[in-house]
Amino acid sequence: MVESFRPEVDSWSSLGRCNQRIARSKGFEGGQGWFWSDPTIYDDFVTRIEADALAILRPLDTTRKCLEFARTRPATIGHLGPQWHLITCIVLGELDEAREIWAGIGRYYRKGTMTEDPSWQIMYDRYCLVGDPLMADDRAALAGLLHRWEAENIVGSPLEPYWRSELFPLEEDAGRAP
Repeated sequence: MVESFRPEVDSWSSLGRCNQRIARSKGFEGGQGWFWSDPTIYDDFVTRIEADALAILRPLDTTRKCLEFARTRPATIGHLGPQWHLITCIVLGELDEAREIWAGIGRYYRKGTMTEDPSWQIMYDRYCLVGDPLMADDRAALAGLLHRWEAENIVGSPLEPYWRSELFPLEEDAGRAP
């Protein structure tokens, strides 16, 4: 749920990220495959989730920890594009780094441009809003965009009852900015 603020989200169902398989435990009769007909699958699944997934996920209790984990995890390095890094830098308050990324990709985002594929228009229009406040070092405007996108992505979805808006590191660090 940490990346609910991303401009690319066009549906609540596209939130989240999963890129690693959970393998069967050694010693279970089912071997390495997950077969529903195997009666040991249920106990082994709980074992693997507790030992593998939860051990990784439990420490990720802040936006900063989640994004730092994603940007340094070998399984995601090279799979996260410049737009992901741009928004991540903004969320984390790393605005100098975000401006460097924007210098490379910002020319592609011009207000009023219509995309060839209408399904990309919302995402494109959202990115068009980033440049001005980023270049002006307007943390409040950037945080406002992120919170608006987060609400647009979550409100009205089945995830809404579990969501709560929180400050982004961008906002938490505002008082400590140079």
